Amino acid sequence: MDRPTIFLSSTVFDFGDLRSALKDYLELRGCRVLASEFTDFTRPLEKHSYEACLETIEQADLFILFIGRRIGGWYDKDQKISITRAEYQHAYKLTKEGRIRLLCFVRSDVYNHMDSVNDLRELLKNDPALTDAQRQRFINHPSRAMEDAEAIISFIQEVTRNSETIAASKRLGTAPVANWISPFTTFTQVRQAIDPLITHGLTVSQATGRKALEVQLRQVLQGIVPILSGNPINPVSSVLQLRKKLALTGNTCLECMVVDKTTWKELTHLYILTGNNLPDSTILRGFLVSGLLLQYNPHNGGFEETEESALLARVVVQADLFVRAGPPSIKDITDYQKTAKADGSIIIPGIVLMSWIHRLLRWVDLIGTSRALAASLRGAPFLAPEDVPMSAAEDHEQMIVSESASGDAIQDFVDEWRA
Repeated sequence: MDRPTIFLSSTVFDFGDLRSALKDYLELRGCRVLASEFTDFTRPLEKHSYEACLETIEQADLFILFIGRRIGGWYDKDQKISITRAEYQHAYKLTKEGRIRLLCFVRSDVYNHMDSVNDLRELLKNDPALTDAQRQRFINHPSRAMEDAEAIISFIQEVTRNSETIAASKRLGTAPVANWISPFTTFTQVRQAIDPLITHGLTVSQATGRKALEVQLRQVLQGIVPILSGNPINPVSSVLQLRKKLALTGNTCLECMVVDKTTWKELTHLYILTGNNLPDSTILRGFLVSGLLLQYNPHNGGFEETEESALLARVVVQADLFVRAGPPSIKDITDYQKTAKADGSIIIPGIVLMSWIHRLLRWVDLIGTSRALAASLRGAPFLAPEDVPMSAAEDHEQMIVSESASGDAIQDFVDEWRA
């Protein structure tokens, strides 16, 4: 499979631990990481190492820059262009051509020290006791925050491109691209900025598992979704309208029902559409117990249910109920058709009618839940499917709701026991 390629640009000495951790983190998520201190970095023997770095950038999809207190090696000492800055300039050129994306970071203490240096510059600017050379020596004196304040501040200003932005606002130039820079103190801040640009923080196994589950859900849908004019359709509205029209109650199962000709035609058409393809929930249940869709909570050190994991549980339940409802019987439909009255209405036992509607409800619920979960796994924003009643009878549904504890109530019940 194609892997996102990422180039890490920074001074190696003071960013060695971060670069190593980030390389491991990104490679675990399926990325190819180009970092000059590692053996898998491109090293053409006929080229200078600096030129090799610039050419290697062109292999990358994402260029990640870290600015810290050190300058590193000079690419052009007279112009105070470090090799890291030269790498950035080359990456910015590629960004303007649409060939790469930029993500720039600066250590927070370095960024904050820049303000202190600028304040000092203003303070010393009008001091008559100092020569220009003295002022510059004070301003650029090495510190724990900056090895060379002039070069580092100039680099940060080039990345933020404030002068270009101001000129563009006055219609004196073109607005710059990719001029964001993110101050950071922790690895988590870096990771949170990078994750949306690669695989949303997923490891290769997680991404593979989600794709495999998506494929299984699409196979379920292929077996049960009806086709109209060559296109798949969701019959949930038709089934819910039919349930409302029949207005079944708890006493229906004790009676014989008279179904008019039009309603009978709708009922049998939908019932036959449920088909003979019965989904196998075994594989889906395997994903359910794998913990693939759970979310880690760092506050309590445990894993919690997500909207996706709850929806997968609903898919498994609906698949099992749909299978238990059994496939439609053409013979049964034909036999009841033989009892048709002169006006075309059909007499059918209420218990049979209830079982047919139950199968239809499980059918459309399985379609809706599988479709919603597959879309979410594919990267769409999570959107819960339409609620489908559990019972074919409206009064039974009300009883189920009134006599069943909500999920939140059960959670409180469990928490009270732990307390």
